[in-house]
This record gives sequence, C-alpha cells and structure tokens, in this order.
Amino acid sequence: MIAVKENRRSLEQKIVELMSEYQALKIEQVEKYFGLPSETMTKAFRKLVKKGRISLDREAGIIRVSKNIREDPKLIRSFWIVLEFLEDCDYHGAAHFPLMLEMYRSGSVYSVFYCMEGDELVICRAIQPLQQSICFQPIILLEDQNQMEKMSELQAVFCTVKEQGEVAYFTYAS
Repeated sequence: MIAVKENRRSLEQKIVELMSEYQALKIEQVEKYFGLPSETMTKAFRKLVKKGRISLDREAGIIRVSKNIREDPKLIRSFWIVLEFLEDCDYHGAAHFPLMLEMYRSGSVYSVFYCMEGDELVICRAIQPLQQSICFQPIILLEDQNQMEKMSELQAVFCTVKEQGEVAYFTYAS
C-alpha cells in the first residue's frame, strides 16, 4: 500500500516504491502520477536504470520493476483510475484476482474490479458476499459498457477506460 502524501523520500525512492507495488506501468502513467516536468522524470528514470532498480522499455512505453516482469494489461488499465482519484487519495495498492487494486480516500475504501466480457457472473459472485460483510465501494472496470446489464443487481460504480487513459463512469438504471 502506498501513502500518496508521503514526502520524506526522494523522487527515485518514490518511483521504486510505485514500481515495486504495481510491477509494470506505462511511462506516461508514472509521469502523470508524479506530475513533474518530463526532463526531471527522464533524469530520475535514467539514474534508476543505471542502478538496476527499474527497467525501461521505451519502445513499448513501459516501466518495469525488472526486465523479466511481464506487464498485466488489466492492472495497467486499472491504474488510470488511481490517477483519476489521486488528488483525493490517501493510500492505494495492487491486489489479487478478482480485485485489481484498492484506494483509500477520506475514510472510504474503493475497490477496483476488472471484468472481462463473459466474467460478469464471476465478478458478481465475488462482490456480493463481500458487500454483506465489509463496507467498501466497488468500481467495476468493464471492457464494454453493455456488460452493466448483466451486473444490474450490484450496487457499484461502473466504468470503462480507453487505452490512452480516458475514464468514463456509469451507473446502471434499469
């Protein structure tokens, strides 16, 4: 779990912490996360690559915690939601299937689930018992907005994320 407002570490330490948590992200996501000039980020990336702390694949546009790590496209797509919430986010971190990541903001828990087409029932069955026992706000990242109909019984926020990071939110109205 990463504390967003923690300022006692250097930029390089913060990049390593972020990459250790998520394993692989798009370069543009890391740059947007820190909100610093491109030159500053490039210099930090270069230092970390030289020290062997991260691996940079400019051709693919991916930063990895190490060369042998394969990126998870679902986690990368989910991370755009963290960037949407970042200004008000206290903590965030990666999770395991069916949960992709969690964010804590103003005392509330937001859990992001990635729902591939055909997995609607699985995701519903995973979330429903959790909603009865713990308090959290599920955010369901859909591959297609039409998937909402199959998940209408869930009290959740639905969204789609385009490859470039544009997030669109929906609520289901029957």
